[in-house]
Amino acid sequence: MSNRHGDINDDEIRVISSDVVKTDKKKSRLLPVILWALALLFMATALIIMFFSSEEIEDEKTNGEVTELPAVSTTTAENYEKVKAPAFIVKTDTVVNGKGLSILTPYNATPVLEIGNEHINDSTIILIAQAADVRGDNGGIVGSFVVNGELMSKGEAKAGFCSIINGDVTVGVADATPMFEQALMSNGYFFRQYPLVVGGQIVENKPKGKALRKALIELDGKIGVAVSREKLTFHDFSQVLTDVGVSNAIYLVGGDSYVRYVDSEGASFTFRNKWDKDIDNVNYIVWR
Repeated sequence: MSNRHGDINDDEIRVISSDVVKTDKKKSRLLPVILWALALLFMATALIIMFFSSEEIEDEKTNGEVTELPAVSTTTAENYEKVKAPAFIVKTDTVVNGKGLSILTPYNATPVLEIGNEHINDSTIILIAQAADVRGDNGGIVGSFVVNGELMSKGEAKAGFCSIINGDVTVGVADATPMFEQALMSNGYFFRQYPLVVGGQIVENKPKGKALRKALIELDGKIGVAVSREKLTFHDFSQVLTDVGVSNAIYLVGGDSYVRYVDSEGASFTFRNKWDKDIDNVNYIVWR
């Protein structure tokens, strides 16, 4: 007989229903399936979270890079003429100690050297001025002269020089300079003239007469051409240049030598339009 606690004695038999046994067997079979299903659900949830998290991080990274990078415009051959800024000259007139000076500053233009008067009528030129002197006896160019890497004349008669290498202009004073060899090797340009100003200091020259003067100058980091409004000695011209703040300058052919420029409105102006068309080696520094 069973006691009240549900225990049975040794001489008693408890009958277990078959339904209970079947239920326990079903539970034991379903348990692994449920566990696998839960595991798969967990893994799927984790993958979804990782996918969307990585997408958000990549988006933030991309947006950050785009924000930090500067805007870049690509210029192709087809749209180059549309976006290229036009070249022009700014003319500035000033008076220093009673002496007038005109300064011609090129913008959006590159200088080169040319030989021959046929360049005078070139409509693409925005500034043209005679560069090196030409000998009166044999018509040769005075001093070393290089055009597009080709040596047209050789000599060091004057210490002032101008080199144009890869579009960069250097105005200086030196009896010998590596700029000459660089111009030859890099299809550059080079010529010599009287030095006028170096490092903001006057350079004295032997000629003492007065004439209308012109110079290739460096002023406020820009290269330009200065033209005197009256006849001056070399010393007085150099003094005027230093007074307006020119740091470096060499002489350009003076007197009635040809100078023409084009302003921002496209209007063309000429200084002293006299030149000798019979001189084969007349040469110019030109900006286009």
